Amino acid sequence: MRTPLLFLFGLAALPSLGQEAAPSLAAYPVRKFSVGVLGTYNAVGIQSDYRFTERWGVKLAGVHQFGYELAAEYSRAGIGLLTYSLPTNFKLVEPMVAVGAVYTTYHWALAGGSGDVNDLNFGAGFGTNLRFTDRFRTGLNIFVVNGFRAEYQAGDMKVVDRQVRVFPALTLDFIL
Repeated sequence: MRTPLLFLFGLAALPSLGQEAAPSLAAYPVRKFSVGVLGTYNAVGIQSDYRFTERWGVKLAGVHQFGYELAAEYSRAGIGLLTYSLPTNFKLVEPMVAVGAVYTTYHWALAGGSGDVNDLNFGAGFGTNLRFTDRFRTGLNIFVVNGFRAEYQAGDMKVVDRQVRVFPALTLDFIL
């Protein structure tokens, strides 16, 4: 009776023999605050990141978008995200996911008139940072927002449709 019980116990413990230790965060110490820049194919901005725990934090960014058809047109956005840093076995990689809000101001100038279209909406993102030193990291982040499409109607610019917009962004952060 003793041998079959030992055999069953051994079979029950077998799956745990090949497992690695639980994933940990980066080899560098977790820093609470960072500031940096971000850029896409048609926008530049500044960002700051504050971690209130080892994995949870907030990210704030201000972005100026350019590249419209008319020189007087531009768009600015304020982004606030709740972030979660995913655990990993790779010591220099910091993957993260985020959800939050986006406030956008689109300035238009057309047919002798001008004005602003303002919008508050939902956004989410994910990405990976590569940490090269204790105080510097760079990353590729993908941000998805439920944006809008505006058209000129009756002497004013109006929101006529919603569109999911995807913005890949390169980031450079200085960790304080």
